[in-house]
Amino acid sequence: MHDDGEEYGEAYVFFITGAAEEDLLAVASRAAGLAGIPSGAFAMVTSEEAEEIGLGRRVELPLGY
Repeated sequence: MHDDGEEYGEAYVFFITGAAEEDLLAVASRAAGLAGIPSGAFAMVTSEEAEEIGLGRRVELPLGY
């Protein structure tokens, strides 16, 4: 599942959930590679219990499989 994006500081954030981490990162990586997406995209791997946005492990996108 995804939601509408929102601005957070200088980043535009989309939340994706409902699958295994590997699958979610693959989706995020494909999205980061689409035409019109600026370089510098990244994912934050976190949990619903995180106290605020931006806490977690940062993964640079697109992934280099």
